[in-house]
Amino acid sequence: MVGANLEPVLGQRPELWSRFEKFYTSLWNSGYIDRRVLELCRLRVAAIQDCAAEWDYRTPDVYLADSEIDGLRRGDFSAFDHCERAALTVADKIPFQHHEITDAEVRAVESAYGPAASVALLTAVAFFDVRCRWHLALN
Repeated sequence: MVGANLEPVLGQRPELWSRFEKFYTSLWNSGYIDRRVLELCRLRVAAIQDCAAEWDYRTPDVYLADSEIDGLRRGDFSAFDHCERAALTVADKIPFQHHEITDAEVRAVESAYGPAASVALLTAVAFFDVRCRWHLALN
């Protein structure tokens, strides 16, 4: 799901749409962060934003149990391992509390995934937030 219902609007500028697709796809295919972790973060941001367009979509090659999906909806990360919790803790703050992300929380992500991957994760989560905002504004 690169664009789903964003394509009709963003597709008005084909060169931008092409760049958007390439960038978004690169977030998922870079290999820095496991696709499961990206999906967890994407869904958490969608839950916070109450963005049905993102929440209702599931990345096909990522399995999440119903209990995990319920935990994401509620903001309960106890079912996830410590690395996933580190990523979700940061993702939880990106939409409305990004200035409250602490150095310790970023260090936890770096410890779990490494410095390059932590940059990739933070970029992806910020972009998931942007996508939700676009969906909400354009639909």
